[in-house]
Amino acid sequence: MFQTIYNLIYNFLFYTQYDEAKNRRNINYSYPINLYSTISYIEQYIINSRNIKLYYQKFCPKNNNIISKIFFLHGYSANNSYWATNYGIKLAEKGHCVYILDAEGHGKSDGLWAYIDDFSILVEDYYEFINSINEFPNAKSFLWGESMGGATTIQLFRKYPNIASGAILIAPMIKISNDAKPSKSLENILIWLSHYLPTWPILPNNTQPHSGFHPLVSRNIIYDNPLCYDRKPRLRTALQLYNISCEIEKNLHTILFPFIVIHGKKDKLTEWQHSKILYHKAISDDKEIILYDECYHCLLEGPYQEIIYEDIYNWLQIRT
Repeated sequence: MFQTIYNLIYNFLFYTQYDEAKNRRNINYSYPINLYSTISYIEQYIINSRNIKLYYQKFCPKNNNIISKIFFLHGYSANNSYWATNYGIKLAEKGHCVYILDAEGHGKSDGLWAYIDDFSILVEDYYEFINSINEFPNAKSFLWGESMGGATTIQLFRKYPNIASGAILIAPMIKISNDAKPSKSLENILIWLSHYLPTWPILPNNTQPHSGFHPLVSRNIIYDNPLCYDRKPRLRTALQLYNISCEIEKNLHTILFPFIVIHGKKDKLTEWQHSKILYHKAISDDKEIILYDECYHCLLEGPYQEIIYEDIYNWLQIRT
């Protein structure tokens, strides 16, 4: 009875067509892949061990002369079909084979839009996917984690230390910025509510999708994406992200894997100081940090993207 009433209220107040994966899959993007004669592109669906249908893309040099395999782990509410295509093209042009998976509830994968019920399951889904890629066995693998994907990357290495040879962490979600959180008193109420209204997108926050971008990035580019999630975070999703960031923050001193962490000092979503703390507390013998004074959360979109790509290429080149 409660579930029936819950669904009726949710559908009346919050439902959008993109809550359902079947509608998100109907969106077609025009990919510029045909302009790149040296790159092969594949998009497919896999059914994982939980019987969840997940969408992924693969960008690879046609000559199969692979420098490394890179697994891209996206941020919260991200839509890889729109944003990550450029990442795949640029890296494939440099000789890397890139695999990009939409996590459950994101992009064209199964699940309620931008809903995370259990972050540990999301981590396991990525592990299963990465472990299923057996091609190019002699090439080193790297995880590329952006924002929430940075948190996912850290958790993967904590549980599976040999999953890859290192990681690129871009504005990783180690601790959520105070600007993106409600007041402490309201936070406690919302935590309680999340047990009863987990999918409701009612968490107050002070940010909008464009908050993550440099002002020179056109808002048309940001909001023309049909799957630009511009609603408030869902209560259980927010709780999962909060809990995992707290867990990571407590265990920074255990990080052993090789990594480069990059962050913009004008980031309004995840604070660059936390990446600095990560760098200093991690006990890895191979670690590097680069901070960019004029960059925002989405560093790879905006006027400094080519500089940042070059820094990442240089880091990879030394280690492949």
